[in-house]
Amino acid sequence: MDRGVAGEAGGGLVDLLRQVVAEMPCVAGCVRLLEVGCGDGEHLEALAALGEVVGVDTSAEAVERARAAHPGCDVQVADACSLPFENEFDVVFSEGAFSWTPDQVGVLTSVAHALKAGGALVVQMGAEGDVARIQEGYAQALRAHSGDYSCQFCLPREESYRRLLGIMGFDVASMEVQQYRAPLPGGRDGLRQWACTYFAKSLALYRPSDRERLLEDFEQACECDLWDSERGVWLADRRTLRFVARKRAR
Repeated sequence: MDRGVAGEAGGGLVDLLRQVVAEMPCVAGCVRLLEVGCGDGEHLEALAALGEVVGVDTSAEAVERARAAHPGCDVQVADACSLPFENEFDVVFSEGAFSWTPDQVGVLTSVAHALKAGGALVVQMGAEGDVARIQEGYAQALRAHSGDYSCQFCLPREESYRRLLGIMGFDVASMEVQQYRAPLPGGRDGLRQWACTYFAKSLALYRPSDRERLLEDFEQACECDLWDSERGVWLADRRTLRFVARKRAR
């Protein structure tokens, strides 16, 4: 959940995307790709090597950073549930952003409109149980400070999401759940930095001094299970859903 809920294994997702594009009947270089939730543009160059790429993100600040870092790429501000495209892309790619979208019917409807018939949806998102230990630790810390935790991420079960894709007009070509430990950047401060990004709305309810104590309690709650003292890093307990699905021809 850095960028989105599923960021650490993104490199592997790009490798999967390359395989999908290589199997397409399109003429090399003529593939059109849309990245949903492109953030600062981490994957834009890799996607641009495969064809014509457009990146979208809901954050205007992230889009500006992506444009500055990748001046040759088309990057736009757009909501995943109301994409301004229709039957334009051979591939929609998303690493993490789906986990930030409560309305999964809306996002799948939107990307289906953006895809050509037979086009591929290549996605990685958090699955049920993703960062469970982190969420438990944060909930424990909140309770100690008279707060309640409510998960804000969309973390589906494999079978339920496979069924939803079918209902929304996609045929699933491949789907797998991956479970792993992922190091958080930032050393000793890595866990609180992660929290300040992904629990930002909750933390904003506390005064700075109270917020600091809450974060200290959060670290203490997670330390036994997630702090790797030998490597000097926090290890997020990741469980991600990765799939390729194709839009049915109507």
